[in-house]
Amino acid sequence: MQKRVLLRELRRIAADKGADLVLARQGARHEIYTLQGVSLPVPRHREIAEGTAETLIKAAEGA
Repeated sequence: MQKRVLLRELRRIAADKGADLVLARQGARHEIYTLQGVSLPVPRHREIAEGTAETLIKAAEGA
């Protein structure tokens, strides 16, 4: 999955919850986003592995 598609999905989930997806910090290999106190480490690559993307989406939905 492309990173921009994943971020769009995470922002949609945040909007449905009435929250904001916030970029907390940037590391060398990951960008750390937070959603209602849940930390979401997104790899800094154009393509994100499908399994990783699904895990991040499930974590965001559970936040």
